[in-house]
Amino acid sequence: MPSRDDWIQAGLRALADGGEQTIRVDPLAAALGVTKGSFHHHFRGAGALREAVLEAHERSQAELVEAVTAEVDGLEASDAIARLGALVARVPDDGLERAVRAWAATDEAAASVQARIDGGRLAALEALWRRAVPAADARTAALVPLLVLIGASASTVASRADLESVLSMLAGLAQHVPAAVAER
Repeated sequence: MPSRDDWIQAGLRALADGGEQTIRVDPLAAALGVTKGSFHHHFRGAGALREAVLEAHERSQAELVEAVTAEVDGLEASDAIARLGALVARVPDDGLERAVRAWAATDEAAASVQARIDGGRLAALEALWRRAVPAADARTAALVPLLVLIGASASTVASRADLESVLSMLAGLAQHVPAAVAER
């Protein structure tokens, strides 16, 4: 019998592949090779599964932010900023990112989750930039890679390789931001 986590993982795959409307019990049961009875052992209904899928996505994104933050914590600000492209590009699944953002446009719970995810990403980027530029400019500098990531998640023409290239280019330009800010 699939575990609760198996159902959630199947829900995340369905979400990434086809959007929120594909988080449905019958197709997920078929994908897991079980009957719906297994589902009802773990969830009170499809809404509870959707909620668990959102929670799992939020948790994984928070863990990613924590891991990336820990990875650059001991680096000099310029070295950490130079690694931004590779770090931001570690957001694991373009389809999942796109699907949750689309879901957030029509669902309050999904919108709240997406807002917390984006807020956590922005806070981490802002903390990094505060090490290199005045606090008043850190938010603006942090928004640049975050908005690139958000834009890429909505794009149908930009590939994962394109996102990594853009972020690497931004990271190369980032070393000039402290001097540009100081000149203003």
